[in-house]
Amino acid sequence: MNIYRNLTVAVFALATLGFQAMAQTFTGIINDENGAPMEFATVALCTLPDTSAVTGTVTDIDGKFEMTGQGDLIQVSMIGYRTTVLPVSSYSDGLVIRMRQDSQMLEEAVVSASLPKTELKGDAVVTNIAGSVLQHSGNALDVLGKIPGMISKDGNLEVIGRGAPLYYINGRKVTDNSDLRNLMSEDIKSIDVVSNPGAAYGGEVRAVVRIRTIKHQGDGFSFALTSQARQHLYNCKDFEPSWSVLDLNYRKKGWDFFGKLVYWNQRGYQISDIYGGTVVAKDYGIKTNVQEGDLDYRGHNGGFQYVAGANWQINDDHSLGAKVELSDNNIGNSRLIMDDDVFTDGVKIDHVYAVNDSNDPTNRNWSGNLYYDGNIQKLHINFNADFVSGRNDRSTVVNETSWATPAYIESGSVSKTDMGAGKLILSHPIWKGTLQAGAEETYVYGGQVYNITKIEIPSSDFNIRENTVAGFLEYGFGLPFGQISAGIRYEHVNYDYMDNLDSRNNLNRVQNNWFPSFSFSAKAGQVGFNLGYTGKTVRPRYSQLTSEITYDNRFTYQTGDPKMLNEIQRTLSLNVNWKFLTFTGMYENVQNSFYQKAYPWNDDGVAMIQYANVKDPLNKLCFYLNASPTIGVWHPNYTIGIEQQFFKTAVIDPRVEGGTRNIDLDAPMYLVQANNAFRFKHGWVLEADYQYVSPFNQLIAEIEKPMHNLSMAVGKSFLKNDALNFRLTFSDILNRNVIYFRTDYGNCFVRQSNDRFSPCIQLQISYRFNSADSKYKGTGAGQSAKNRM
Repeated sequence: MNIYRNLTVAVFALATLGFQAMAQTFTGIINDENGAPMEFATVALCTLPDTSAVTGTVTDIDGKFEMTGQGDLIQVSMIGYRTTVLPVSSYSDGLVIRMRQDSQMLEEAVVSASLPKTELKGDAVVTNIAGSVLQHSGNALDVLGKIPGMISKDGNLEVIGRGAPLYYINGRKVTDNSDLRNLMSEDIKSIDVVSNPGAAYGGEVRAVVRIRTIKHQGDGFSFALTSQARQHLYNCKDFEPSWSVLDLNYRKKGWDFFGKLVYWNQRGYQISDIYGGTVVAKDYGIKTNVQEGDLDYRGHNGGFQYVAGANWQINDDHSLGAKVELSDNNIGNSRLIMDDDVFTDGVKIDHVYAVNDSNDPTNRNWSGNLYYDGNIQKLHINFNADFVSGRNDRSTVVNETSWATPAYIESGSVSKTDMGAGKLILSHPIWKGTLQAGAEETYVYGGQVYNITKIEIPSSDFNIRENTVAGFLEYGFGLPFGQISAGIRYEHVNYDYMDNLDSRNNLNRVQNNWFPSFSFSAKAGQVGFNLGYTGKTVRPRYSQLTSEITYDNRFTYQTGDPKMLNEIQRTLSLNVNWKFLTFTGMYENVQNSFYQKAYPWNDDGVAMIQYANVKDPLNKLCFYLNASPTIGVWHPNYTIGIEQQFFKTAVIDPRVEGGTRNIDLDAPMYLVQANNAFRFKHGWVLEADYQYVSPFNQLIAEIEKPMHNLSMAVGKSFLKNDALNFRLTFSDILNRNVIYFRTDYGNCFVRQSNDRFSPCIQLQISYRFNSADSKYKGTGAGQSAKNRM
């Protein structure tokens, strides 16, 4: 425990350091003509006689600014407003500056407002949404797929080269997609895409997206409702609501009482052609087993989420709040049918018809957050405490009929996980910038009991205990030509695995890691660039650490590995922006990368596929170029890019001398994404989006055929302030988003095509009444552990 105590004392001591020098700290508020706070106004400290800038900053969502330095003049500027200059000698604490509109500049700004201007600001690629063609693009998820720095992969949004991001709305961490589904594009002011987040964001956060909304007063009662219904095409007959989100808020005298109800009803479909099997060494030579046929999958998942909470804005410097959430997944079932022929050494020996029914009767998670956010003079304090408690019950029945050896296999599992976490972040202005320091502790306790009736597959009963203590320091300051920030994060992880059936498998492991980060941003004329370096980690999901063995078919089983190590990632990135062009380049080195390997399970040719760490380093490169001009009513957003991995490993293969062989997989992925938006009068928007993805390698898998995706959408806004919105989307019109892949495990191989019937028509309706910004400032703690759960 000494390490925890020493770490906490050191972090807090550094965070509260004062800085005694000749420099002066300036604070104030910038308002518009009506007295409303102005976000993103530029405030600079200048010297005489040449009025050169010594330091500068931009105002936050409340119009507040803070900067430290020595100078003679304070200069405030904003597009569409007259520049305001006042001498430092007239400065006083609590300064409030009211800007005046410049009619000529305002007219010019209105003319160019159809362009979602993208530029580099500090560590982020920032796209302005308000007043642009993207202002009427549906909800936040629809908008995010159309901005520079973001791409869609297999229907999921990713930051280029960095994977799925962590989302923030006005500084509040987004805990699930329902917040993004119910945030309409008309309420979004701007979006920041951060591809190299610093030490404050945590060792596993690879990318961050910060969304800022248009400020609303919203006193009294307000609500927002968004619903979507979906009709699948091609052999799928359902037409039913797929999800709905209802947000409620009541605001009175600094108090907010809020609630949320989320309903989801998702169906999944897939038909596959599969050719797979195993090879095993025998006394007479190599025996090859092959199972070839069709797979038909149908899944249904549904439930409700309930959120309730309160927020108290005590004054401009202090706020606190709490919320609790219940996620109740009360529908979770699937049926998988396999109709296969079985061959041994090219001779058909059997025909198998297998029905796999899976049911999750209980999948319930409770979670909660408590936060405080405030200022004591110049010291900013943010504290969060979180808890999560979840349970999942699953039962599976496999009924195989065959010529030779029919089988009836039952299995069941009960999983429980509890998490508690606390995080404290302190920030204080020092010299020309701000020092941030923080500490975070997360405790996770989980377990699983698994039973199966197939004799040769063992049951399992285990517990996992993990305690993570982290501390970080980060300092950033502005220069006349740019901005520099650097940070360091330390994480100490104590991991225990306890096998309740065989104590010989027990494991204790302690890991200590340092994760540095650095960012330098500058601007020369119309060219802006950002150079960044980060060290990050990825910890195995708890499902990858399980010792549970699942039955795929008579030739393959799957399991995890409690001994898996954490991935360590080191990334160097470069972003360059000029007018409507944005370039992103990235190099990444990964140690202990996760993948699946195979090894012989028995002498009959059954192979075990297991999660493991790659022994050799995995290197990745990616380069992307985005163009987002505006041509009349047409706003194209085109992205071209290449991603390439350099993956090598050894696989077990009895067909070669020595029993192992090396494989190298480095086929690059080429991507073309062409998003087209047309904005017409009376709130009409038409969109046509196309994406092409070439064949490529992804870890040990090979994508063998290109994928195409063509989608179209039409939207219309009604009522005052665009309160009512309709959006009709036709996804994957060509039905060409089919995945063809093969995997070479050495002694085990599979080639498969997955058609998920993705063509569908979606109708989305949204209505907002008396829109109110959430004043809840809880950022959460233990996010990494939540994701793994």
